[in-house]
Amino acid sequence: MNELITKLLSGQGKISLLLLEAREYIEQEGDLELLGYVNLELNGYKGKELPNYRKLKGKIEGSIQDPFGEIENNIPIDTSKISEQLGYDIATARIHEGIGYIEESLEHISGSRVTRALPEKMVEKINELIQNDDSDITLISAHHSFGKSGLQYIPNKVREELIKGLQNLKKNTLKKHSRTKKVEDSNDEINVFISYAWEDEEHNDKIISFVDFLRKNGYNASMDKMKSQEETATNFNKMMITGLQDANKVVVVLSPKYKEKANTFQGGVGTEFQIIVEEIKTMVNKFIFVSFGINSIEDIVPTGIRGREVLDLKKDQDEEGFNGLFGKLKSQNTIRFSEVEKTTKEIKVKDIKPFKL
Repeated sequence: MNELITKLLSGQGKISLLLLEAREYIEQEGDLELLGYVNLELNGYKGKELPNYRKLKGKIEGSIQDPFGEIENNIPIDTSKISEQLGYDIATARIHEGIGYIEESLEHISGSRVTRALPEKMVEKINELIQNDDSDITLISAHHSFGKSGLQYIPNKVREELIKGLQNLKKNTLKKHSRTKKVEDSNDEINVFISYAWEDEEHNDKIISFVDFLRKNGYNASMDKMKSQEETATNFNKMMITGLQDANKVVVVLSPKYKEKANTFQGGVGTEFQIIVEEIKTMVNKFIFVSFGINSIEDIVPTGIRGREVLDLKKDQDEEGFNGLFGKLKSQNTIRFSEVEKTTKEIKVKDIKPFKL
């Protein structure tokens, strides 16, 4: 599944083929809701409620014949009356076809506009309304006209929804298989993955030292450069996604370069950050955001995690001997609060004296 998610994130392959590949995993895990969505996208939404991204705003144009038999094409038609009668805007094109048909259609559309013929019955209905206003005018044919970009958005949106669905499926699967294991148990090995942005040699060397420091303190820490030494032709996208998903804790080293790449979804940092933002919604204790204490918070925090705690490692080192970091890695509190007593102090109430002059 990791390889499939990597393809989806990197924009590789036709979404119709990726949906077929995903269906196999989804059937194995028994996620009926996600399976239903995949089948609708593959087979089309005939007779089913359409998602909003398949309802494309456009206009109705038609071929009009005047009393002298002259025909004018691509004339905008006012459909407000019939839309009011039917209870929905008929100028909105509804795309019911399967995703494979949409992808194939896009390959043959050269212009920026798309036209789709209206059904005969709809044309007849519109013609009745037109002739009620002007009996000398006849509507011969009509079509939807909408931007090609709207049609292009559908496969992109399906790709986005499939990524979310598979990531949730992966998380639920991991939870199922690890229900009996708890990271908080100090006897368990804690796998830590370090996420950061490649910068100058000084910064990169500091990241390597940080990983080695964690390993010397009992944490199974890893990073991309460590993993790349294990293979001669490393698939960095696959390695990155596996590292994020298999880790008990992910330490994200924030820096100005990291913020820049995360905000603009550049390269590996951009891909990683998309996964982090999605996963942190349900796995709030998995991610630890840190800084090396040399930049202000405003300069290093990406928009997607603004407002979340950032641990200053320099301050933690100098004041606590990294106790704050170790507490977060082991999910243990560093301040011991008292237990809640079963009784509370009695409140003194002052009586009001009788009124007397």
